[in-house]
Amino acid sequence: MRWGGLGWGALLVAEARAGAARGAGASCYQPAFDSGPTCCVSSSDEVAFLDARSSACAHFGHGLLAASEYLRPPNGTVDLPHEAAFQEAAFKQGIFNTVTYRDCDTTWLGVTIRQPTQDIMIIQQLVYALRPQLFVELGSFRGGLAYFVATLFHLLGQEDGRVLSVDQVEKEYHEQRSCTSSGRRVGGRRERSSQRRPVGSLNQDRIWRQHVREVIAGSTSEKALMWVRRELRRLPSGASVVITLDSAHNYAHVWSEIQLYAPLVPVGSYLVVQDIILDFVKQPWQGPKAAVDRLLQARPEERALLGTWLWDKSVEVYGYTGHAYLRRVA
Repeated sequence: MRWGGLGWGALLVAEARAGAARGAGASCYQPAFDSGPTCCVSSSDEVAFLDARSSACAHFGHGLLAASEYLRPPNGTVDLPHEAAFQEAAFKQGIFNTVTYRDCDTTWLGVTIRQPTQDIMIIQQLVYALRPQLFVELGSFRGGLAYFVATLFHLLGQEDGRVLSVDQVEKEYHEQRSCTSSGRRVGGRRERSSQRRPVGSLNQDRIWRQHVREVIAGSTSEKALMWVRRELRRLPSGASVVITLDSAHNYAHVWSEIQLYAPLVPVGSYLVVQDIILDFVKQPWQGPKAAVDRLLQARPEERALLGTWLWDKSVEVYGYTGHAYLRRVA
């Protein structure tokens, strides 16, 4: 099996070397169940490729995924014997998008929206059903998701619907080497998209100006919390809210965000924790899913502060999802 012109072995080696070169500790992207002769195991400063039959391999990547409920098909849609194959196919799709930056090519009305396409549809269905009056995103990138939700508010006639988009960097200057507004590098040449609109032009867009407010701040800063609390105070009693976490994805940061923002979500509303697939594709590493697990398994004293939460699998109608959709039930 080859992906984007690279065999799995080459892909793993390239990522491991890139991690080491970045000086941030080596890491592995894991292949799915049919991983061939080796699996990739990494520590803080080195990478090892072990025989896939080794017991050590069961604790990394595909082994952890096979033992989890993540990426299982929706209830009743696939016969039990085929669930593992369904899970593996969804996992491979997620890894392919992650390591090739294919999501850089996903736009909403010309604005980069780095979301799995299935999750865009899930968010649309959630907004339609819930009719939240406030949508908070932590981590704006190019502004695509904020604009997407703003246009939904417009189409639904929710003139008072508001999006609060929080990021440390203004969307016009938020670039990534492998994912830029000028396109991806393909075969040694720069691929340009004539359909991509300048992000700064959103500031003159009527829908953006009506529904979106940008806050330039760290997601866990007092400034960000001040703005979120301010917007919440403006809402009428019983209003629905969605808060989505998509800034840094390491466990410590996501757990800090959960501690700060989970108590602000009203009962019946949603906290969306993005990119939980990273807990499986980068190992050993704790990321968003580990933080989600801690919230769902919170001790009584933690639940008293954070609320009681349910991972709402009913919204995962497409099987593959990059995010965890958490509904507050108490």
